[in-house]
Amino acid sequence: MNKTCKRRKLLAAAIVPILMTGGCATQQGNDQLMGAGAGMVGGAALGCLTGFLAGGNAGGCAKGAAIGAAVGAVTGWGAVKVSQYQASQVRTVQEDQQIYGLTKSVNATQIKINKGTSSPKMVKPGDSVQLFTDYSVQLPANMTSTQVSESWVLKKDGNVLAELPPQNNLRTAGGWNADATIPIPTNADLGTYVIEHKVLAGSSYDTDESTFIVSR
Repeated sequence: MNKTCKRRKLLAAAIVPILMTGGCATQQGNDQLMGAGAGMVGGAALGCLTGFLAGGNAGGCAKGAAIGAAVGAVTGWGAVKVSQYQASQVRTVQEDQQIYGLTKSVNATQIKINKGTSSPKMVKPGDSVQLFTDYSVQLPANMTSTQVSESWVLKKDGNVLAELPPQNNLRTAGGWNADATIPIPTNADLGTYVIEHKVLAGSSYDTDESTFIVSR
């Protein structure tokens, strides 16, 4: 076995425990922010290992680490989950009809998002953002409730960073507000982020978008 091969094996043995530690850091329920940092470190380490094994030199390691760190940053967003969630009925069927001009009767379940918002509009890495989805549920006369799925997709520069697990609950007819809080990873890139709000019931769904800005 030549010296280059030995060096590659030694480096691999040193980095694997780091990757395993980074993976463990992301498994705890509310430790998403720590997981984001671990994802970036782990990504850089994996990139370094890949670059070194491919190129057999420090240059390959540096290039691989840069690529791996970018992958790790996305992984940090991928680990983000809803840290707080609550929903409540905010309007009666009659109020929805008066305010939004909804029809009095429908033949099938209808979903309409009235407004999706994010607050605050300006946040820093490590902060949290609240997502509000105001929507209306219309039901046919023979139904008293329906299964509704509320979900959110986080995007930046046209790329999907995270798809938050949907919240599935029974809803009666009327106006509802779903309130979810998500943490911003400490390694989040600065710039404008887009939240796609979506509510689905059966074959009916509606979407809306809101934005927030991450700055220093």
